[in-house]
Amino acid sequence: MKKMVLALMCSVLLVGCGKAGNVETVEENVAAKQTEEATSAEDDSLTEEPEAVEDDSLIGADLSQILDISDCDTFTQIVDKVLEPGMGYTNEKIGDTDALLVCGGAYDNMDGNMAAIDSTIYIYDKDGVPTCIGSVSSNGTAYPLAAKDGILYVAIYHGISTYTITDGELLETEAAWTEYDEDGNETYYYSKDGGDATQVDSLDDQTALEEKYYDASILNFDVIAE
Repeated sequence: MKKMVLALMCSVLLVGCGKAGNVETVEENVAAKQTEEATSAEDDSLTEEPEAVEDDSLIGADLSQILDISDCDTFTQIVDKVLEPGMGYTNEKIGDTDALLVCGGAYDNMDGNMAAIDSTIYIYDKDGVPTCIGSVSSNGTAYPLAAKDGILYVAIYHGISTYTITDGELLETEAAWTEYDEDGNETYYYSKDGGDATQVDSLDDQTALEEKYYDASILNFDVIAE
């Protein structure tokens, strides 16, 4: 089973590759969405299937292949000249780098904020030119993209992964997830700094990352009007 739905694009999709709004904690978001208690350990580990998002044709798409930013000198020009109606954008510092995050579509997070499960990420390169460094996608609308202290949190299938930007590259810093065989037996995995996955003995690493995710802030996207 693949450990990612869409993770770091330079390793999965192999691409080269706003204004900040109000945020709510992921913990508050999850509490609002989950009306029933989890009935199994699998449910407790971020196992919900993705929910439908209206007009989801661009959700999870490689927007760097759709959006031509060659004439754009600033993030503002990308927003004003290139983004299409329905797309969303926000500014976020990832690592020590200011980034423009663009989503294929956003949705009301039940608190007035517009959240997203995917993001194509743009930064200024060493020459000051906007460039795409990759893309991420979360597992479903119950677990939107979130960030805290320069770390981007992404809910992968049965787990969590985290990212930072270092020297102009989008890098996976940690990932922890659970895989299930046909009999429902669990196997736990953990990786660090983009290294190979290692089988571990317990959910401890995954639980620790989930707790950090719940404490992070949901990214709030401004949506381009129709």
